[in-house]
Amino acid sequence: MQSNVSNQNISIGKIKDGDAGEFERMFHLYYKRLCIYAETITGNSLEAEEIVCNMFVRLWEKRAQLNIRTSVESYIVSSVHHDSLNYLKHVKVEEKYWEAAQYQLQHADLLSPESYETPLTAILTKELSDHIEKAIQTLPPQCREIFILHKMDGLSYEEVARKLGVSINTVRTQITRAMKKMRASLSRFL
Repeated sequence: MQSNVSNQNISIGKIKDGDAGEFERMFHLYYKRLCIYAETITGNSLEAEEIVCNMFVRLWEKRAQLNIRTSVESYIVSSVHHDSLNYLKHVKVEEKYWEAAQYQLQHADLLSPESYETPLTAILTKELSDHIEKAIQTLPPQCREIFILHKMDGLSYEEVARKLGVSINTVRTQITRAMKKMRASLSRFL
């Protein structure tokens, strides 16, 4: 990512000293390009914007400890690159966790034979199922529909996008939002 404005050097010294104007100048100079770069890695424009915003927030919060040995541009591009890769790892972990949880719910009868089922286990299983259903119902309509098609019906992102006439990025974004809301709703069970 080459800077088109090479004569507008950003002063890290000023930023370290708390110069909000210099920080804002840096933000406006790099924000859009960093979002585009993050989107090329994540494939998700909303998550890319969040990654870039979080990087700038961290940069401002830890400005006093900044020790940049390369150019400012190299430093922030590396940060966004690293954060984007971490996002992708996180998405994969979430998907594996969700698949395992779905398998356990769908095959509960195979995983715990009735002879071993206690009244308490039956109550907890029913309670968890009820909470999952309630959590799904609290999702916004489009988010809920995409979530059910992908997670419950097993359609791929591409199949969901085609069926609903939306982009794959919309499906990714809605699944990410649904997973965050589901995690929050089911936190006491997780």
